[in-house]
Amino acid sequence: MIDIHTHLLPNIDDGSKDLEDSLKTLAKMANGGMKAVYLTSHYFRGHYHYSRADYDAKFRTLENRVNDAGINLKLIPGFEIFLQPDILTDIKQNSLTMGTSPYILIESDLNGLPNDFYNNVFPLLRAGYKPILAHAERYVSIMRKPARAAFLAQRNIYLQTNSGSLLGLYGDKVKETAWELVNNGWTHFIASDDHVRGAYYSFFEARDEVEARIDNHTSHLLFYEYPASLANQKSIPYQYVNIFRPHHRHKRRSWLKRLFA
Repeated sequence: MIDIHTHLLPNIDDGSKDLEDSLKTLAKMANGGMKAVYLTSHYFRGHYHYSRADYDAKFRTLENRVNDAGINLKLIPGFEIFLQPDILTDIKQNSLTMGTSPYILIESDLNGLPNDFYNNVFPLLRAGYKPILAHAERYVSIMRKPARAAFLAQRNIYLQTNSGSLLGLYGDKVKETAWELVNNGWTHFIASDDHVRGAYYSFFEARDEVEARIDNHTSHLLFYEYPASLANQKSIPYQYVNIFRPHHRHKRRSWLKRLFA
């Protein structure tokens, strides 16, 4: 398993504030069967704005401590980029990608995707990047109309769902939306979005819930195969579920049967 969305790098955003706490969480992840984790710190110009050199220094410090502690877990650099006009310049200058891949994790205003959302995404696509919309189920506009998620996927935007959303940790409406995205094949990754504020458990519980409610194949895609494809820079389909709804044809009854129905 690979968790593609975490805030475990200490003292860089609103996630972990302590190196030891990060190590405890990483140890729990490794003990649960995790093989790799992306350290996707917030990158938000004007708020969480730092140089790539600063990020890399913190990354190496944590990586060294993980190795010293004997934690068998691969750390991969990454960023959660707040979508803004001209953010492409920051992405290019600071290499704000998921590892060395062309995939990028993006987010926007949770109150609702702005009207210029796709206008800001299109330059990223044209430049060859592959955007992944973080915690898609938490956007008000998608909660109001979950089919908007399909609209985004049709326009070459991948979607990620938080494991805690599937368990109801963000409220009933977010939970309902999260399951609708999973059931319809409108999400491509399930990740923890862990901020080191409690025990690391939602990822493993959500995996079990998907297996129980849907099937092992879907769980394998969202928790294993697609995250691994991201790490290996393999292509991931935007649509992987086809839902067939049978059409029931009603035979016309004869006038005699209709008369005596």
